[in-house]
Amino acid sequence: MQDFLTKALNQKISSISPVSGGDINDAFKIVTESNTFFAKVNSNPVSKDMFEKEALGLELLKDKAQISVPEVISTGIIDRKSYLILNWIDKGKFTAITNESIARQLAKLHKMTYDYFGLNYDNYIATLYQKNTWNKDWLEFYFSNRIEYQLRLAIDSNLMQKSYINKVELMFSRIEPDYPIILPALIHGDLWSGNFMVDGKNQAVFIDPAIYYGNREMDIAMMKLFGGFGSDVFKIYDQIFPLEHLWQSRVKFHQLYYILVHVNLFGGGYVNSAENIIDYYV
Repeated sequence: MQDFLTKALNQKISSISPVSGGDINDAFKIVTESNTFFAKVNSNPVSKDMFEKEALGLELLKDKAQISVPEVISTGIIDRKSYLILNWIDKGKFTAITNESIARQLAKLHKMTYDYFGLNYDNYIATLYQKNTWNKDWLEFYFSNRIEYQLRLAIDSNLMQKSYINKVELMFSRIEPDYPIILPALIHGDLWSGNFMVDGKNQAVFIDPAIYYGNREMDIAMMKLFGGFGSDVFKIYDQIFPLEHLWQSRVKFHQLYYILVHVNLFGGGYVNSAENIIDYYV
C-alpha cells in the first residue's frame, strides 16, 4: 500500500497507519516530512468515480458556502484502485462551541439557493448511485430521483414487494396538497453524526457529502434519524433560519430516502422501517 499511496500523493512518505474509515473504504493516515494526510482507497470498479464526485462535493461546499471541509489534495485511479487524499484534521473536543458551529455552518449552507432542485452531475450516497436530474418541483424530484429509484432497486433485489410502488404513489398524492412551497437549498445530503468531525479548535468540519440542491428538511431529517446531535444544534439553527410550518410532520417522509438507502446497503430490519414509514403516510 505504501508504494500505491506514494504514487497517489507524489511525495516521499515517512509512515502510513490504518485508521477508521467505515465499511466501504480502506483508510490511512499518511505522514510525510512536512505534512499529514488522510487517504481513502477503494477497489470497487462499479463506483470508480465515487471519490471524484466526493471531491467535487467538498470543493463546492468550501467555495460556494464557505463552510469547513477537509482540503482535497488529490484524487484519481491507479492500478484499478480509486483514491482520495485529504488534509489531516486533528481531532478536538465536542463542546457547546461545536454545537453552535454545526448550527451556524448548516444554516449558512442551506441559505445557498438555486433555480432548480438537483445538481449538474449525478453523485453517490455511500456506494449507491444518486440521480440529480434538475426539476423545478421538489416533490417530483424527490419521487423520481430519490424514492422511486431506491425503491425499485430494493424491489429488483427482492428486498421489498412490488406493491410498495403503488403505495408510495398514494403517499405522495396525499402529502402534496398540504406541502409548503420551498426554495432549493444546497444541502450536505448525508448528514449523520459520522459525517462531521471536530477539529482542534472544537469547530465542526463536514465530511463525506452527497450534495445537491434539495429541501433543507432532508438534512434535518437525517440528523434526527440516528441521533448524535444535541438539542442545542436544532435550537440555534431554528433561531438563525426557522424551518417551514409543520416541518416535524414531514420528518419521517424525508427519512424514507435514507432508510431505503440502508435497505439497499444492509437489508435486514431496515426493510420493515421503510414499509412502516410508507404505511404511516398512506
